[in-house]
Amino acid sequence: FIQQIPFLLLGPFVGIVVDRLPRMKLLIAIDLALAASSLTLAAMVFGGVEDVRAYLVMAAVMGCLNAFEMPTRQTLVSEIIDDRSLLPSALAMSATLFNTGRLIGPAIAGLLLIYVSEAWCFVLNALSYAAIIAALVAMKLPRRAPSASTSSRSGVAQSLVYLTRLPQVRLLLPLMISVGLFGVPYVHLMPSIAHIFFNGESGTLGLLMSASGLGALLSAGYLSMQRSSALQAWLLGIMPAVLGATLIVFAANRSFTIGLLLMMVIGAAIVVCANSTNILLQQSVPDEWRGRVIGLYAMSFQGTAPLGHLLAGSIAAKIGLGPTLMLNGAVILAVALATRWRFRQQPEVMERLGHPHNA
Repeated sequence: FIQQIPFLLLGPFVGIVVDRLPRMKLLIAIDLALAASSLTLAAMVFGGVEDVRAYLVMAAVMGCLNAFEMPTRQTLVSEIIDDRSLLPSALAMSATLFNTGRLIGPAIAGLLLIYVSEAWCFVLNALSYAAIIAALVAMKLPRRAPSASTSSRSGVAQSLVYLTRLPQVRLLLPLMISVGLFGVPYVHLMPSIAHIFFNGESGTLGLLMSASGLGALLSAGYLSMQRSSALQAWLLGIMPAVLGATLIVFAANRSFTIGLLLMMVIGAAIVVCANSTNILLQQSVPDEWRGRVIGLYAMSFQGTAPLGHLLAGSIAAKIGLGPTLMLNGAVILAVALATRWRFRQQPEVMERLGHPHNA
């Protein structure tokens, strides 16, 4: 919770910083700080620090750094790509690499823990930033003019005004809030789901999470091969409803084989919802607003997820896992259908999403 809640608390302010400072230098500084944080954790483990409060402090520090890192990295892609028509593919490729890392990283850590301590996992994590920083330093990008905003207060006000003025932003962000609050929390319920639904243990959990990760990877790979913003808009019109309906079916299912297939659909649907929204938002705004809009996107999706984890756990403790998943799926399905209806009432919004802003 402490690692993720900064996305919610810092979202609007992060966007202002990203729009105002040189993104390349900012990302290098953030990665250096993240590497230093990993080394600090390694030193704490090597030194035998057992006070949980010290690790909570580090979780807060790394959470704040990650809240700045994601919007900075996402908006930097638009500066790296010269051909704007390639931006959807580039952002989806970034998601593909992220989901590949999500599959491979825990496996590497698991193997390392057989032979070495957790401290060496933190050391390796810190060293991995060296390749990222070296690649960033090697890039030669044109100088970007900073945002015209002059104060933090006016920047926040402008972000909120922009949110209310653009229909596509006003409609897409509530959709992502529903996915973050009611879709993503299935991850933290999975240990109980594996045991109660399928009478399984750690191996069952691993297979279920791998199926979800595989679905996410396949969908991200598919998106990376697409260059059409109209396709992204079309996918976003159906995949949230698919996610909600699949959660409802999964809640009633007790077949492990079918459960694996449903988990693939859930993982794929969440990635499509998140990536398509990210792509459409970035395509719909001029560059000087990109950081603020992505800051609001991160706040709506990743920032609401920790609240969703607490909410889902509390509800599940009272009414059970199955009803909780059904309730979450029903909420997402209702929001998806309402959003689809609102888009149909405003066809000019869909037209704007299909023909993105090229500023």
